[in-house]
Amino acid sequence: MKGGTLLETLPFSTEKELTTFVENKRTFAVDEMELHVFETYESCTLVPLKFDDLVMVNMLQGKKVMHIGQVEDFEYYPGQMLVLPANTKMLIDFPEASIHRPTQCTALVISKEKIDGVLNYLNEFSPKHQMIGEWNFNPDLFHLYNIPELTELLNKFFRIMMGSNSLKSVFADLAFKEIMIRLLQKQSLLALEIGTSSNAVLLHLKDFVRRHISEKISLETLQKVAHMSKSSLTRLFKKELGMSPMEYVITQRLERAKELLRQTKSVKESCFGAGFTEVNYFVRLFRSRVGVTPGAYILNLGN
Repeated sequence: MKGGTLLETLPFSTEKELTTFVENKRTFAVDEMELHVFETYESCTLVPLKFDDLVMVNMLQGKKVMHIGQVEDFEYYPGQMLVLPANTKMLIDFPEASIHRPTQCTALVISKEKIDGVLNYLNEFSPKHQMIGEWNFNPDLFHLYNIPELTELLNKFFRIMMGSNSLKSVFADLAFKEIMIRLLQKQSLLALEIGTSSNAVLLHLKDFVRRHISEKISLETLQKVAHMSKSSLTRLFKKELGMSPMEYVITQRLERAKELLRQTKSVKESCFGAGFTEVNYFVRLFRSRVGVTPGAYILNLGN
């Protein structure tokens, strides 16, 4: 399934750097991190790949079909990220790759010591509530869709890793810590959406928002439902999900709007049914967040 905010493609390999048409690799390393840039120039199937440490894989161009353990095979497009534990075995199909339309993806491999260092820092200086647990990667939530904030950080990180600044390792370390925080927040948001979050307050608010999505919902409303002060509620959302309570409401309205667009094929009905009060605003917001207008979204449903 396509989706997520697209990353910038990177400069492709020069003729001298191209040693194979299948998963040609360039590597850029600092300290305990390695950034691999892979390109494939011909259609092929079941190409094996495995890394000794945790890896973050981002598609930049083209399409893959991923075969990972017992997980059902899935298509993998730009805008998506995989966060896979060490020694995860992958088999990859490249059904559309060609010399004129190569695939490009990145694989950021990070040592366990590096990951643990960031997690320990977060748990010491910005701990979650003791009833929620510690900051940690959830290996079950490995298939993510990039959000604009994460995409901006990744683009910056790739530029740093591929550059030659004398302080490259310092800048890369700082950028990676930001990426880690956004990834953990993205996993928290995904856990909330599928109902596996350990945060009872957020689960209660999610259910409330979805039941009243077509109605007016204010910060004061959410505050009363959560039995929390505005400041405490905002801090909870910011830390756990990386967004404000009202930003979360907007994301839920947009998801409901997508459902209604698929069902009704009507921009106006979807706008008001999702709780938006002005069609022009809805169209502008939908285009900025989803990447296409609601009308184009409807047309794309048949493709």
